[in-house]
Amino acid sequence: MKATLMAILAGTIASAVYAQAAPEPPVEGTLEVLKVQGNVWLIAGAGANIAVQAGDQGVVVVDTGASAMSEKVIAAIRGISSKPIRYIINTSAAPQHIGGNAALVSSSRGARPDVITHENAFRLMPSADGSPTDGYFLPRRKLIFNGEAIDIIHMPAAFSSGDSVVYFRGSNVLVTGDVFTTTNLPLIDRAHGGTYAGSLAALRGLLDIAAPDDLMEAGTYIIPGHGRICDDADLVEYHDMAYEIRDRVAALAAQGKTLAQVKAEHPVLGWEGRYGQPQWTVDSFIDAIYQEFRK
Repeated sequence: MKATLMAILAGTIASAVYAQAAPEPPVEGTLEVLKVQGNVWLIAGAGANIAVQAGDQGVVVVDTGASAMSEKVIAAIRGISSKPIRYIINTSAAPQHIGGNAALVSSSRGARPDVITHENAFRLMPSADGSPTDGYFLPRRKLIFNGEAIDIIHMPAAFSSGDSVVYFRGSNVLVTGDVFTTTNLPLIDRAHGGTYAGSLAALRGLLDIAAPDDLMEAGTYIIPGHGRICDDADLVEYHDMAYEIRDRVAALAAQGKTLAQVKAEHPVLGWEGRYGQPQWTVDSFIDAIYQEFRK
């Protein structure tokens, strides 16, 4: 993978638990814009990663970042294309993924953009100018735009009950939302239907979509919810970590160990320094997954 692709960072981590009226974590700073491949760009630094597909028909935006960054995001999109925004796709209802919806809808030239999300996420979003107009309920929603097939795929009970991932087929770019990040342990919002089992299944599903190129490098490029651009090899590494942690916690729970005892055994050892974050600590992560293994 090119060094520039490996180095890009994507700002702060989303809160693992959100509600309709939850305040957004503060976000500030500059944005970075990078062409990934094909028709797809990354806008990083707006809280959550934003993907942009642009062509003759207009612009598709996947997630819209934190509301405080909306003016900068709109300027970044205009730097990619002067065409109107035709579609906004939200991968979940997490604040840093939908915060810019209203501003982007208002900024669009011409008809109001169609805002698409899974119906479970739709129900969590406040009614506002940027609220969804299209809540899909089937396992997969498909559309063709700018001559490219786009798959919007529901990942049930992963980060939440309403997660979507978006695959731009012609560009070979996969946008994952918070079901996969490079900055933290798997995010689980149990209050809104998230489960560790669903997160593991979602990671398997992503591997079914992504394909590596020569020597397991490049091929499908992956834009995670937070963090740097990845390829299949990075996803495999994260997937294997998540399964190893599952096996460790399951074994400890099978021995009858309490939550405190499981934490004392450090089942995330080897990844604590890399993925433990103030907004989603190792303890918070274990708190979220332990109940799935209790007897």
